[in-house]
Amino acid sequence: MKTHVLPDWLRRLLLRSVSHRYYTAVVAAIAFGATVSFAFPFVAVLIPAVMLSPRRWRTLGLSCGVASGFGAALLVEIFSFLGSELVLSRYPDLVASAAWQTASEWIQQWGLLAMIVISGGPLPQTPALLFCALAQVPTLGILVAVAIGKTTKYLFLAWATALYPARFVRYN
Repeated sequence: MKTHVLPDWLRRLLLRSVSHRYYTAVVAAIAFGATVSFAFPFVAVLIPAVMLSPRRWRTLGLSCGVASGFGAALLVEIFSFLGSELVLSRYPDLVASAAWQTASEWIQQWGLLAMIVISGGPLPQTPALLFCALAQVPTLGILVAVAIGKTTKYLFLAWATALYPARFVRYN
């Protein structure tokens, strides 16, 4: 199993906020930021967050899925604002990547249903979001599709972590 180590500042933030009522909002804000910045996989935060407060697994999974949907919508708007020339000039190898090819084929064939599958699965969603921005897919549709996919994924992972914490100890 691949392990993910949380940065110290993030670990301290979770530990400091776990006893407060705004803990779910803190974790959801991290989900939003992780989606917008695509700096790290949010699952590396979700699993320790659920292990710190297993009784909140439902609210954590739901709120983080919705926050990721909003983050994806904002990212698509940013990509649209920047324009295809600027984005593709900054990431020239992205168009040739396997993730780009898969995402573009799926979205062309199945539309937003593919975005639900991509966001709920293990495939990287950033190439799909970039393709959606370039194809001018409605932002509201992307928000809903990513929120459904991520909520499903996060609820399942949160449930599994709360029910079988020993399986996920190496994430903490």
